[in-house]
Amino acid sequence: MNPLAIKNLVRSTRLPLIGGVLITLVAALAFGLTVGNAATPAPKAPVALKGTGDEAWGANYFPNVELTDQDGKQHRFFDDLIKGKVVSINLIFTSCSSSCGLETARLMEVQTYLGDRLGKDVHFYSISIDPLNDTPKELKSYAAKFGADLPGWRFLTGKPEDITLIRQKLGMYDDALTVDKNQSDHVLHTMLGNQATGRWMKGSPYENPEFTANQLGSWLHNYKYAAPKETSFENAPTYVRNMSDGEKLFRHRCASCHTIDGNRYAAAQRIGPDLEHVGKRRQSQWLERWLKEPDRMLAEKDPTAVAMFNQYRKLAMPNLRLDAKDITDLLEFIAEESALPLDARRVAVQ
Repeated sequence: MNPLAIKNLVRSTRLPLIGGVLITLVAALAFGLTVGNAATPAPKAPVALKGTGDEAWGANYFPNVELTDQDGKQHRFFDDLIKGKVVSINLIFTSCSSSCGLETARLMEVQTYLGDRLGKDVHFYSISIDPLNDTPKELKSYAAKFGADLPGWRFLTGKPEDITLIRQKLGMYDDALTVDKNQSDHVLHTMLGNQATGRWMKGSPYENPEFTANQLGSWLHNYKYAAPKETSFENAPTYVRNMSDGEKLFRHRCASCHTIDGNRYAAAQRIGPDLEHVGKRRQSQWLERWLKEPDRMLAEKDPTAVAMFNQYRKLAMPNLRLDAKDITDLLEFIAEESALPLDARRVAVQ
């Protein structure tokens, strides 16, 4: 439509002064009006892609290399594992003495919030960065220790070069951490994504599991699943309790594996020992060293450390790289929590 025609159309149309001209212009342009001619139909919007593999983050970006799961089954990374799916992808290796176990335990908590949706519209993939040693048998044993050998959760191995390529494409590969070949320093985060929509985000193993479950179960599904009940600003808390540094550490680093309730709640029992009054049951010097370097104490075959290792599914306590202040804060919080009445405890049941 030429400028003169628009000018004549505006003059001939009586609309309110404010916004009238703008409405006329928008209408004219939207319907493609021309003087003396009928309106021409607007072009159709492109059809949204739904996991066809042609998206920007599709088959032309992600490798389609073959991986093997804990049951010995082969899967193509793109075609079989992520195409058109909402996924959580993290890196592990079964001999890890650092945070792999913590990350797996935290994902087990996320799984409890997702329930039977795992394997249906949400999928977990834990990929080994030590594929030469992590055979399907080793991966299956590792998963079983956490109760994580579940439908919808695959522990995967493959060729080293293929796994490196996947890590690079996912942004989970850091050359600076690979120079010394220290696997314990691998990139420590989870990639959460919806391949069909191209939405990807990094998650932390220290994140609140309910929050992560909401990201996977709602956000990445474009909020398809409504909240279980209506919420209102009027019901928001008027006071938010400040947490001590020790409580923050316990929630982020310890709560996936430990409780502080004297094992009174069977449903809440974790994969590690309960810590109620642990300061009265263990010598402070032993506890401080255990929190600082559990891997070294196990290597030295400390009798108490070895006994706990054998008692709790042969799962090694990870070295959480805690400094002296962290250790003091954490032990103080556990002592404070243990002294509270059970119904007043802040983290007894997660």
